[in-house]
Amino acid sequence: MNPLTPWRAIVRARLPVLPALFLICASAHAQQPVDLAGGFAQLGSNRLATRTVSLAELGIREPIVLHAPDARQELYLPVPAGVPLTDAALQIDGTYLRANGGRVTLLVSIDGSPVLANTPTQDRGDASAAVGVDGAPRKTGFVRVGLDWSSVLSDNLCADQTAIGNVWRIAPTSRLTYRFDPNAIVDLRGAWSALPDHPVVMLGSRTLGTPAFDAAWRTEALLQRDGRVPVTHALPAVGETVDLGQVDVPAPLRAIPAFAALAAGGSHTLANPAEVGALIALAPRTAFAPDVIVADDTLRAALKTSLDALRAQVASVAPNAGEVFDAWRNSVTGPLAAPLEPGEVRLAHPGGQAVIVVGDTSGVSVLARAWRPIGVTNRLVVHEIDNAPNTKGDEIALSLLGGEPRTLDVQGRATWDASFDLGAASGDGKLPGAVVLDVAAAPAANNAAQSASIYFNDVLIGSQLLNANGKPQRITARVPRYALAPVNLLRVVFERQPEGGCQSRGLGHPIAVLPGSHLTLTDAKVDDDFTGMVARFATNANLIVPAAYLQNAVATLPRVARLANASGIAPLRADLSVVPAGTSASPKGAFLAVDVPLADEKSVVHLSKDRLSLTDSSGTMLADISGLNRTSVIEAVKSGSVPGIAYTTVGDTPAILPATLQLTRGDVAIVDGSGVLRQFDTRHPGQVVDADNTEESDSPWSTRSWVWWGIPAGIVCFLVVLVLVANAVRRRNRDQP
Repeated sequence: MNPLTPWRAIVRARLPVLPALFLICASAHAQQPVDLAGGFAQLGSNRLATRTVSLAELGIREPIVLHAPDARQELYLPVPAGVPLTDAALQIDGTYLRANGGRVTLLVSIDGSPVLANTPTQDRGDASAAVGVDGAPRKTGFVRVGLDWSSVLSDNLCADQTAIGNVWRIAPTSRLTYRFDPNAIVDLRGAWSALPDHPVVMLGSRTLGTPAFDAAWRTEALLQRDGRVPVTHALPAVGETVDLGQVDVPAPLRAIPAFAALAAGGSHTLANPAEVGALIALAPRTAFAPDVIVADDTLRAALKTSLDALRAQVASVAPNAGEVFDAWRNSVTGPLAAPLEPGEVRLAHPGGQAVIVVGDTSGVSVLARAWRPIGVTNRLVVHEIDNAPNTKGDEIALSLLGGEPRTLDVQGRATWDASFDLGAASGDGKLPGAVVLDVAAAPAANNAAQSASIYFNDVLIGSQLLNANGKPQRITARVPRYALAPVNLLRVVFERQPEGGCQSRGLGHPIAVLPGSHLTLTDAKVDDDFTGMVARFATNANLIVPAAYLQNAVATLPRVARLANASGIAPLRADLSVVPAGTSASPKGAFLAVDVPLADEKSVVHLSKDRLSLTDSSGTMLADISGLNRTSVIEAVKSGSVPGIAYTTVGDTPAILPATLQLTRGDVAIVDGSGVLRQFDTRHPGQVVDADNTEESDSPWSTRSWVWWGIPAGIVCFLVVLVLVANAVRRRNRDQP
């Protein structure tokens, strides 16, 4: 018997099955591209972004205390403009005191609608509350939260209802939490409003060219001016270790080696460009979650290399899946990889995220607060834009500085405010000289007195009783130089005397801030100090950095942006200069030099390694200290005859500057991560601030005025009296016989 006969028999028996097996394999091979298409379609789909906005993140770091008998506070919590919210909830952390007894009521409103009311009866207790928030889109980009506190000691007695022991305390941890779909963001304005408190600014690499560095520091400075704290990252590269967290890799994509390598999550070292491409495709929040991307040739080249390598792996697994990958690549990463036109800014959605892509300084300019409202499209190209200050004369409307004219309903107390950069209200040697308010107040039922108090950076600069007759009234308050800061808050507090007697509490009465309200600018002596430099920076600013800063842009960009804001430099009205190593800068106009030696520098600070010595203008030693580290010195200096500000790192480790850093009066500041440690005025030591410019000195009846004209007038009067007496004596002698 032929030994091959059994095998032939087996083969002949299986021959009818072979076509079916071939059909199954062919069918599986044909379905593979379809599976990969589904896998790529899953990337970024149904990926909701979660945001938590606390009062502390909005700058309210102290508890809000509402006092008896009535108090009201409104909070504006930011949300993405025009985007529906999911699972939105407001958590109010607070406590109450009811030491004086009576009936107390706390009321919470959302967008003007009451949603919660409590009447606690204990002497003290927990006033925390969780309130659901409607998910409807907010065109304004804010959820308005109203907090009302009322205290009534007795309904039957005619008595003063004031109770200092009945208060409601709202903690800074109170917060709004919500989720939203980033794909619902369709324009640049909405993307900016959706940025988190710590937005990620993504760079092409740690080393940047001058154009990319210029665009990046301006972007971070604008983010900081909006109260955000940007985090600078570079695009991950081969050899770097990234934290993938709990990354979700769709099952069909795990057949591709690069995706399979990332599927385990956790800490992972990128082994090849294909894994970088897979990381970009997956976009895990812990490793690749940009909010703003500064796109340059380096970033585009890195994207191309990594995505080309990933495509090669896709084609090796399923040759017919290349077209599927190309379609995904063009739709998702195309807006990142495609070159930008000069002045272009665009919106992209990589990995289910809303990302703003900028490329140069012209594109960044449209992200400024003044121009942001026009960003109602996913792509803008800036050909020319006016970023000059608003100061075209000696007056500037408060409406141009964020102080919108409006009517307030004042029951006991209400606040109107405007926040603006000093550079937007100064220039050509002029500084804010006076606040001029045009107001109109309606009369109260009992003719109760109403007043307006004006605060400039929490300095009371004027207060006046209002003519409560419904007619316009003008209030003028002088702005002292010492109250000026790079970022200023003008606050007007309207108060109405509570109604007395045995009558029910009346409703609020309207007080309007009218469009004629403005700042008056005056010619000022621009000193060589921090405030004087802010006035100079309004028209001309030169930012000077060393070339080494561009070699480590991830570490240096936040420092440059914070120094520019602290010094009063408007991000869109400055020129960047890069100084090569080993050379000194010779600026031609007002400047901010960051760790750069200056030619012919005139300074009162002397540094050597970790040692600092400081003298005043007369040469008297103020300090001579060594051993400093993680500190820096900021000083108003001169390079030749050109005034400016110089920042110098002390010690081996640079200070991590806080986003709240501001420079006020003086010319030398020692700073660290907590802010200004000590500030000096070496040019005017011991001088009284604004001694010759007080409101009293402007009055003809002031004490100083008496010194200047009162004494001469008295002498003249005395001489006149002597002449009159002499004439009287002469006449009397002549009339005597």
